[in-house]
Amino acid sequence: MKTAFTFLHKIPVSFWFLLLVMAGFTGFLNACSSGEAEKVVLIKQKRKIALVAHRGASDAAPENTLAAIKQALQTPAEFIEIDIHQTKDNQIVLMHDAAVDRTTDGEGNIADLTLAEIKKLDAGSWYNSAYQHERVPTLEEVLQLVKGKRKLLIEIKKGDDYYAGIENQAIALIQKYKAGNWCTLQSFYDPVLEKIWKHEFSVPTHKLIVGKLPWLPVYYDHGLRWGNFDKYDRASAINVHHYFASKAFIRHVHTNGFKTFVWTVDDPEEINALIDRGADGIISNKAASLLVQL
Repeated sequence: MKTAFTFLHKIPVSFWFLLLVMAGFTGFLNACSSGEAEKVVLIKQKRKIALVAHRGASDAAPENTLAAIKQALQTPAEFIEIDIHQTKDNQIVLMHDAAVDRTTDGEGNIADLTLAEIKKLDAGSWYNSAYQHERVPTLEEVLQLVKGKRKLLIEIKKGDDYYAGIENQAIALIQKYKAGNWCTLQSFYDPVLEKIWKHEFSVPTHKLIVGKLPWLPVYYDHGLRWGNFDKYDRASAINVHHYFASKAFIRHVHTNGFKTFVWTVDDPEEINALIDRGADGIISNKAASLLVQL
């Protein structure tokens, strides 16, 4: 998943007006105190809040690497969020972007590269020279490392014809390592979720969206959508960008039987405000450095 600025700047110009309207409503609904929070409270009034380490402990190690996941295993995070893509030779690897350019010393789209080619790349030096030997991990390597010590929240970045069969590949690996009770699959793309549901795989799913227009059945995932959330009744959560996680939105998804994990939030004051609004999970880059009151 992307942060507010890296994600929202790619939204089509035609949608900016709707975003501004949503922002106005949300700003009105989400007025919060100006005092600086000292701690993040993950248990409030006997309600457990899930902390999710975004792309591993990405504040302590290069994102979506084994180093970041090892760091996340040392944090209070209940979940570790990762992003997956499929190589030219149908292997599943971790990376946020569809291209290797930003987080490795290589170039090109993952879909055009073999696993062997990707494994030659340096996936750590961009973050810190101490990680210059870090490699792009496979999903299988991550499953072998985590072994149920934490839950995995796995985002399938693309589906359909772009990564043909990625859903089946991911499920097969989860089944191989008997990880169905500690893995959850999520996506912005409905066809990805529908393929998982069609085969009745016993792995929990979450639907990702950017935001929803208050009081109207209009929302945005990777495009503008009209309708309610009934079609996602097999998902256990509707996960939303923090800017649009108003108290009204959270109440709406709860009323419709869903939880919501809010992405991506690093400021302790904002995290506490979201918890007060009723968020069920907080996805954060700062899992390794947050002060957590349990």
